[in-house]
Amino acid sequence: MAKKPTTLIGKILSPLGSFWLAVGLLVNLFLLTWLGTLEQVEKGIHQVQEEYFESWIVFARAGSLRLLLPGGYVTMGLFTVNLLVGGMVRIRKSRRTVGVIIAHVGIALMMLGGLVEHATSIYGRITLVEGEQGASFEEYSGWELVLWDAAQARDVQEYTLPEGRLEGLDGGTQRLLESGDLPFRIVATRYMRNSLPTSVTKVSPGEAIDAPDYGGFFLAEQRRSKESEADIPGLYLRAETLNGRTVAESFIFGRDKHPLTFEAGGKNWAVALRHRRHSMPFGLRLEKFTKDDHPGMSMARAYSSSVVQVDADGTEVPVLIEMNKPLRSDGLIIYQASYGPPEGVPGEPYSVLAVSRNPSDRIPWISVAVIALGLVWTFLDRLMLFLSKERRRSVQPTPVQGDQR
Repeated sequence: MAKKPTTLIGKILSPLGSFWLAVGLLVNLFLLTWLGTLEQVEKGIHQVQEEYFESWIVFARAGSLRLLLPGGYVTMGLFTVNLLVGGMVRIRKSRRTVGVIIAHVGIALMMLGGLVEHATSIYGRITLVEGEQGASFEEYSGWELVLWDAAQARDVQEYTLPEGRLEGLDGGTQRLLESGDLPFRIVATRYMRNSLPTSVTKVSPGEAIDAPDYGGFFLAEQRRSKESEADIPGLYLRAETLNGRTVAESFIFGRDKHPLTFEAGGKNWAVALRHRRHSMPFGLRLEKFTKDDHPGMSMARAYSSSVVQVDADGTEVPVLIEMNKPLRSDGLIIYQASYGPPEGVPGEPYSVLAVSRNPSDRIPWISVAVIALGLVWTFLDRLMLFLSKERRRSVQPTPVQGDQR
C-alpha cells in the first residue's frame, strides 16, 4: 500500500495524480462526446464543438435532464496535469519504469500538439483560375470588417477589425474601427453571426422588427447553421467624424457583391464584411488544372494543379499539387481540395487549394513514435526479465535423492 504524503506539496500532488481522477475525467470526456454527438443532429458539429469542447462549463442536455459538466478546457487541462503528476512526477524512477515514462512523454507531447494547433492553426483556401496569381488565402468560416480607400487600385491600405472583436454586439454596446490616419471612425453596433437581409414588406402585420431598416430592408437574425461555413454574418454600423457627426449609417451583409461606400475627409471610402484574409510568404500562379474522370462518367477520379511558387526575391519554382501530395513551404501546407465550376454550370475552370498554417503539423507523428518507443522498451524489458528468470531456473542443480536402502 502506498504511503500517504506528509509534505504540503505531496498532499497537493497526490489527488492531482490519482488514478481515480483519471477515471472521473475519462467518464466526463465520454459524456461530453456522447451528448455532444446527439446534439449535432440539431446544432451541427462546429457549434457543438464550441459549446462542449472549446468551453469551461457545459450545460448539456440528456433527454429532459440538464447536466452541468466541466467543459473540454477543464477536462483536458486536468487530464494533462494528471498525466504529468501521476505518470511522470510521482512514478517510481527505475530501470523498469523507463518505458512507461517515455510513453507518458509521448502522450504529453501529443496533447501539447493539440493545444498548439487549437491556439495557433489557421485553415482556409485560395481559389485560382489558370494564369491567375495570388499571395493570400481566406479562412473558411472566420470573418472580418475591412475598410479601405475606394480610389486606390494598387497597394491598397486596409484597416480591419476581426470577428472576435465583433461577437457579442447586440445594439447596447459598440466597437470602434479607428486609426490616427483616418479623419473618421467606424462604429459597429450590432453583429449577427448568421443573418439575412429582409424587406419590411415581408413582415407580417403586427410583428415587431427588432432592428432598424434602411431603404426598406433590415437584417433578420437567423438560426445558426449546422455547418459554420453556411453562416453569413451581418453588421449594423455608422461612420462618424471625430467630433461625433454621422456621415453614413446602414448595415452590411457578408454576401454583398459591392461594399458600402461613403464620403469623408474629401475621399470616397468602402467598408465590407468578408472572410478573414492572411498573406502568404510567397505567391502561387496556376499554370494548368487537370481533372481525370472515371471511364464513361463525369465524376472526377483525380485532379491536380500545376502551379508556380513565386518567392519574395522573384524566384519561380514549378510545383505539382495533387490530392495526396501537398506543397509544404514556409510553414504552410497547401492541398488540392476542390475545383469548379460544377458540372453543367458555365464558367471558367478554377482550382480550389486548401491552405493550412499549423505549427504542430509534425507533432502527432513524433509523439506516436515516442509512445511506440516507450511501449517497445517496456516489452523488451519484461521479455529480458522473463528470459533471465528462465535461464536461472534452468541452471539450478537438481536435488540428488538419497539411498533408499
